[in-house]
Amino acid sequence: MTSKIDPITIQVIRNALRAAADEMQISLIRTAHNPLIYEVHDFGVALTNQRGELLAEGSGLPGFLGCLPPTVHSGLKVIGAEGFADGDILLTNEPYDTGTHISDTVVYMPIFYQSQLVAFSAIMAHWADIGGKTPGGWCPDSTDVHQEGMIFSHLKLYRAGELDTTLDRFIMTNVRFPDLVAGDLNAMIAACRTGVRRYQTLCERYGVELLQAVMEIVFDQSEDLMRRKISEIPDGSYTAEVMMDHDGVELDKPRKLKVKVTVEGELMTIDWTGTGDAATGPINHPFVGTQALAQVVLKAVTMPLDPMNHGHLRPLTVTAPENTLVSPLYPAPCDSYGYVGEMVIHLIVKALSQAIPERCPAATYQMFGIYFYRMDPRHGKPFIYVEPVDGGGGALPFDDGPSGTIFVGDGDAPNTPVEIIESRYPLLIRRYTFNLEGAGRGQYRGGFGVIRDYEVLEDNIFIQTMNENTVDPPWGLFGGGSSGIGMYIIWEGTEHEQELIGRVAYYGPLNKGDRVSVRSTGGGGWGNPKDRDPERVREDVLNGFISPEQAEADYGVKVGEI
Repeated sequence: MTSKIDPITIQVIRNALRAAADEMQISLIRTAHNPLIYEVHDFGVALTNQRGELLAEGSGLPGFLGCLPPTVHSGLKVIGAEGFADGDILLTNEPYDTGTHISDTVVYMPIFYQSQLVAFSAIMAHWADIGGKTPGGWCPDSTDVHQEGMIFSHLKLYRAGELDTTLDRFIMTNVRFPDLVAGDLNAMIAACRTGVRRYQTLCERYGVELLQAVMEIVFDQSEDLMRRKISEIPDGSYTAEVMMDHDGVELDKPRKLKVKVTVEGELMTIDWTGTGDAATGPINHPFVGTQALAQVVLKAVTMPLDPMNHGHLRPLTVTAPENTLVSPLYPAPCDSYGYVGEMVIHLIVKALSQAIPERCPAATYQMFGIYFYRMDPRHGKPFIYVEPVDGGGGALPFDDGPSGTIFVGDGDAPNTPVEIIESRYPLLIRRYTFNLEGAGRGQYRGGFGVIRDYEVLEDNIFIQTMNENTVDPPWGLFGGGSSGIGMYIIWEGTEHEQELIGRVAYYGPLNKGDRVSVRSTGGGGWGNPKDRDPERVREDVLNGFISPEQAEADYGVKVGEI
């Protein structure tokens, strides 16, 4: 049959599936209740075939997208293809299956056409709360996954279209913000149903057999193209390693990550042998997520503009010894998994920079953000606000790094606009500007971080912070300077001023009029600073990014002589 399928039909179907995933994403954004979803886009949406292989994805968080197909595949192993019914809606968030932490809950639906299981529609999104010891997730010091909240193992919230009211009531009773969680859950369900309808429409138009045959052709074409792209990378083995600050529990014990990337002809292997054992604290990164992020890097350095599908991933193998930081086993805590996740991406890029320097940027600022929350209604209306704060991107091999961007693991996710913050929460943004400290110098410099100053407008509000790589900050490449470190300044300019660098939870309470200055750092530099174009140095001085003295000291350029 495949020999009779014309190339126009192949491209129409391939792009129709991508359009269906995009429509799922639009549905989620327009119906979600939490700004973390509808503004920051802390989610991923995907369509898979009946075997759990990726057909199409939206433009959500890169790591989430790579985790959805193996999550569906895990559901097939747990339930069996015959265990699904039309109208089922399932929940799962076991980190060792889903690849992140339990706050990132997956909602997925089987897609049936004429009583035949033909595909799945799936979404992963960060819930406002999951019932763990820390509101909203990202607990900095859990030692067991069960401390981190409720765990769903491919549970049917809907059975053949009928809501399991007992399970629904159990969930809403065990989260701190049930209205917010319920709103986002219903938005995820609506978006999944959008994917179901669109796929069924394609089945009606083309037939199941043709649709599946087309995607097998697309898989093979994508694999062939990826193999050619990998073959352009010089053969060899390339290594990189870094030390994490700590695991949140054993504060005096740095944790090692080490990767070896091997290119042999048309194949690539990424191996994590030499990485430290799974941590006592929650920075462990599940192996499903480690695989997904390796796929992100491979795609980014070879063919970033081609819509992703299962075929692109076939030439890549990812391995790791059992029960390390990048392959933890139950019941290892994983709630702060993203700190290692960011380094997974950067270490692979750093290793590959030895082979293809023209495609590899320096490291960006690392995962950084802040929570404001209040839970006890006796002290005011409960709320939770989560902000992954933007910062400086790593310098590119041909240009300065972007400023005010999101850390690389979050893709192109935007930040929360000031207008949303001030209209929904008891917070006032006093200042939002670039942080000119911490951008790595180089032939191309790193981008700048930001300063975001919050004023608390009500009493009894707590904060939680996210920060990492403050001991071994994001690096530059090929002579470029490393970045600085992110920090938080409480009560700036008063006798009570306090600087926070490490991760903290339940800091407070803060009361009306108190201020928190949140300061992300920049990205690493690329190339020798002495090779920087003097005109770029002059522009940085004229823009107020550096002083004339810094221009001369860092770049050897006297601005007055230009």
